[in-house]
Amino acid sequence: MASEEIVVNDNETLRNVFVYIADGVAHKYPSPAEPVVLNQEGCRYTPRVFGIQTGQPLQILNSDNTMHNVHAASQQNPPFNLGMTRHTKQLTRTFSRREIMIPIRCNVHPWMAAYAGVLEHPFYAVTGENGSYRLGPLPPGEYVVTAWHEKLGRSEQRVTLGDSVKQAVDFAFKQNYSLPE
Repeated sequence: MASEEIVVNDNETLRNVFVYIADGVAHKYPSPAEPVVLNQEGCRYTPRVFGIQTGQPLQILNSDNTMHNVHAASQQNPPFNLGMTRHTKQLTRTFSRREIMIPIRCNVHPWMAAYAGVLEHPFYAVTGENGSYRLGPLPPGEYVVTAWHEKLGRSEQRVTLGDSVKQAVDFAFKQNYSLPE
């Protein structure tokens, strides 16, 4: 199985970068009732990186015909380590506090990894196959936008948004990780 730690897209952008507003969001936002789904399928977590709001349900599925466990090593939220036999197809949990990022592992299959970004607002995204993301719409103001990658760390930028203005914010990471040859 190929490593998913660093996935470079065809256009030389990165996949699985969690981009979020780290500072500047002034309003309270209700927690969505719609769950975020984390699936265990083919002995891998899908999605690998995801965002979720505080209080929003996390629905954990086991689509494999084997035992897994979901070990969330959170620091700001109560950690959990839940066994899921092949007959346990679904569990639900929530996070009550902001936390960037929560590593999630399967102790049965040590290559399985996922990362959850928990925020009190909906202004987050994960880069996909073309490396792009979209946050917003955001009200005018000053914001800190942060990009997180599991191996390459964090990068942040301050931005000022005006009325009805779209602004591109691109990130670059310093390579502090040896890429496999």
